[in-house]
Amino acid sequence: MKHTCLAAAVALLVTSAAIAPARALQPGWDAESCGWYIILGCTQSRMSAKGQLADLGGPMVGGGAGTRVLNTSDLDGFRDGFYCVADGPYASQDDAGSVAWIEAVPDAYIKRGC
Repeated sequence: MKHTCLAAAVALLVTSAAIAPARALQPGWDAESCGWYIILGCTQSRMSAKGQLADLGGPMVGGGAGTRVLNTSDLDGFRDGFYCVADGPYASQDDAGSVAWIEAVPDAYIKRGC
């Protein structure tokens, strides 16, 4: 059931991306060397986060920056001890917010980290 729901969510994301106007987003950081990330899910297990990333389509799916597993202990602005599946970094909150992840992952949110 879990894989079926994730597959449906990814299919919805792909369909939505094909319908929505395309906007090429480049990865980047802001003037303070911080970036904006779309957080797609967090866990205390690196292996679990890698599994979530694979279920979502792997490291190159996303809005231009690509998805990855972040160790939150490596970023200021994040709570230590978690591994988060994230798309980013993007140079601005608006760039991160323009990526259509919320349609595929309803609990997705945007967070700034340095």
